[in-house]
Amino acid sequence: MAASFAALFIFCGSAQAADFSGRARVIDGDTISIRKQRIRIAGIDACERDQTGLKDGKVWRCGAAARSHLGKMIDGQHVRCDIIDQDQYRRLVGQCFIGDVDIGLAMVKAGLAEAMLRYLPASHSISEVEYGQAEHSARDNGFGIWSAEIESPHLYRRSKSSVRP
Repeated sequence: MAASFAALFIFCGSAQAADFSGRARVIDGDTISIRKQRIRIAGIDACERDQTGLKDGKVWRCGAAARSHLGKMIDGQHVRCDIIDQDQYRRLVGQCFIGDVDIGLAMVKAGLAEAMLRYLPASHSISEVEYGQAEHSARDNGFGIWSAEIESPHLYRRSKSSVRP
């Protein structure tokens, strides 16, 4: 009986930990905070805050554009994140929603994030086909980052973290 109670307690505890919801604060184009807990939006990679590129021959602040778009999307909304992993920086990684709208997918559709599915755990429920189609559509229509000359966000981060003599 005690073992059954302990198993039930562990199961309920993990079920609660697998879901964060509330008003979210935008950190950058692919990270939010709910109740002071940082959550990396699963399946996407957006420009870094200070990242820029060229758009129509002018400097375009793609990181600021991604952050602004995400802010407009979630401003004043109740956000729910199904936590699926934890990243190397100890942030939770989750598929986040406003109602039934997948926030990560919406960012990819707007062309303000790349689909980044290779790091997801095997047990994730994100539709790789849907994210892939959204990225191809954004690219084909020249939305957001696909209308500019920018370095892929993961390559930009790598170049910034390289130690140079």
